[in-house]
Amino acid sequence: MNASDSAYRITGFQSPCAEYHEKILSLDERYLVNHPGIFIIEASGTSPKLGIRAGDKLIINRAGTPRKGDIVLLVIQNEFKLTLFSPEELKQQDADTGDFIWGVVTTLLREFK
Repeated sequence: MNASDSAYRITGFQSPCAEYHEKILSLDERYLVNHPGIFIIEASGTSPKLGIRAGDKLIINRAGTPRKGDIVLLVIQNEFKLTLFSPEELKQQDADTGDFIWGVVTTLLREFK
């Protein structure tokens, strides 16, 4: 065996930090898991009750089923409106006027400039 052979042998101990190795964070994997039903919109107004500011980006899942307390995007009289979901929202939907729940807000993205 010559000196160059030893360069290919692993010697010593594993790094003590090896067990803390984390998977690389992928925003696609974390937030865009159901691509056809996921949309990103920008809030045009502020809603202190919901904690949303103008310019915030909202990730909305069209395929999601809302639960009580979820933030949902409604279409009421052909306008979008964000509100907290309650079972009464389902009762208020009117097929004649076209009001419906457009999707469930799953994530809020806020930029700090």
